[in-house]
Amino acid sequence: MDPPHRVCHFRHAKVRQNTPCQRFFITPMRRIDYFAAHGPAWIAAWLVLVLTLAASGTGAPARAVVAPVTVTLDLGRSAKVVHLDAGDAAGVSPARVVVRVGQSVVFLNNDSRHHTATSLGDVQVFPESPRWTENALRASGSIGAGTWSTGDLAPGARSSPIEATKPGTYLFGCFFDYSAGMRGEIIVEQ
Repeated sequence: MDPPHRVCHFRHAKVRQNTPCQRFFITPMRRIDYFAAHGPAWIAAWLVLVLTLAASGTGAPARAVVAPVTVTLDLGRSAKVVHLDAGDAAGVSPARVVVRVGQSVVFLNNDSRHHTATSLGDVQVFPESPRWTENALRASGSIGAGTWSTGDLAPGARSSPIEATKPGTYLFGCFFDYSAGMRGEIIVEQ
């Protein structure tokens, strides 16, 4: 015996008004057809949601991705001397950079000579003569976690992004042209 037909009062894409409503009378076969048609889309949507939350680690919304700040190294004729609290700087633009923890800095060598951007350690003013070793010529470290360097940047080269990991003020200079004033300051805020 067939179930009594009811009038569907919902507007549904596949059910016209005043026809038997498939929402009230779902036979086993209709349930399979509906799942086959709509199930994969729901599974995919839930899978994307779960993977997105898992990727953020905490289930909280992910932080916005912020583009790295670019610092240009160039001791050419247009290099200006900038007066910072730590001392004078030249050939670095901008000479003072402000970033947030988690943000990265990329150094671009726009000069015709080789340069580096190498940390000066835990100092508050630019020293007369930094005590660097040849390790300054290899890319290493992160801003705020001890020493770091872009490594030797050939003319036109761009460094790998160097991440700021700890709030503070960090001074840096060029291994090759420190005595010419090629120095700068990175301020990392929370």
